[in-house]
Amino acid sequence: MECSTGLEPWEGQAGAREYRFSAREVGEALAAVAAGASYRAAAEAARRRAERLPDGAPDEWPGRRRDPARDGQLVANWVDVFGALVCADELPGRWPETLLIDSKNFRIRTGEHTGRGFYVFAAMGSEAAEPGKWAPAPQLWRLEPFARKDQAAWEAFFGALEGAPRVIVSDADNALACAIESVFGDAAPEHRLCEWHLGRKLREQLPDELLDDRDDPISRALAGAFHTPERWKALLEAIADEHSGGRSLVLARRWLGRYGDRVEAQVASRDPGGPNSTGPVEQVLREVDRRIGDRVGSFTNRARMAKLLALMTLDLSGKADGREWADRLRERLYLAGGRTNNQRPHDDPKGSYSLIA
Repeated sequence: MECSTGLEPWEGQAGAREYRFSAREVGEALAAVAAGASYRAAAEAARRRAERLPDGAPDEWPGRRRDPARDGQLVANWVDVFGALVCADELPGRWPETLLIDSKNFRIRTGEHTGRGFYVFAAMGSEAAEPGKWAPAPQLWRLEPFARKDQAAWEAFFGALEGAPRVIVSDADNALACAIESVFGDAAPEHRLCEWHLGRKLREQLPDELLDDRDDPISRALAGAFHTPERWKALLEAIADEHSGGRSLVLARRWLGRYGDRVEAQVASRDPGGPNSTGPVEQVLREVDRRIGDRVGSFTNRARMAKLLALMTLDLSGKADGREWADRLRERLYLAGGRTNNQRPHDDPKGSYSLIA
């Protein structure tokens, strides 16, 4: 089974010829970009593996500023055309029992679009623990790009899968909270705030000299304050104590006025065996950031970025294998006569489908 590419450097030139690639080269290239390789590097590796390097030196190609062997459009098209086939039935279709939610802003730092960018929303999940056992470790559930981080975007993210979680852990994002109510209102999941974020925000309201003093009652009470009702009560008493050394605690008391009741209720129902922080999903987003690197400006096509993130989700879940993906493509395209549902006319100007049985 082979595929032809229509966006080679010589497209439209007199005497243009088609180069063909096997499903093996496509699968390996998709696995490479899922692991963080650039489109250009994956494209060159595919051409070398298939012995399909273009003839001539780079300066022999009019109008080409880069080596045509490293033209990444080849693999970008493969992500577009074959990404959904590789991921079909491999990603979760329903939300799990517990969800950890976070997002990261990716900014373009060079060129005319400096300062602009997009967001990647991330969800990790775990199902209910078996009786007498600890809850399973959270697994990566979904990654999706959005132009903005507003309620409409969060609603689209939560509405993409069926079902509703029982517990959602996130930071204190009002747009996210409104989206949870809008999408899962009838199911009424418990929305818990990340303990690490709560602790950081509270510390930002306290004087630095107080935090540096390990003997201060408030500093001592902060450790574990979000873990048990007794420790939370001890912190409240320390902050309420009039003998605070004359230090201003106005900001801390204002923060407690906003979040205190919610934290108290959350601490009272805390499950020590369940996830109570968004740390795991933040770690995933840092890895996505590492893989995207300084190429943010190359990922402004939302449809293609969504497919690339789906491939990354499989890779970060330990489900990426180039050879297995090649077999999957052969199997799924055989019954379709070698044609994908999202075949684009400009991918194959000569009318050849991307994979041919």
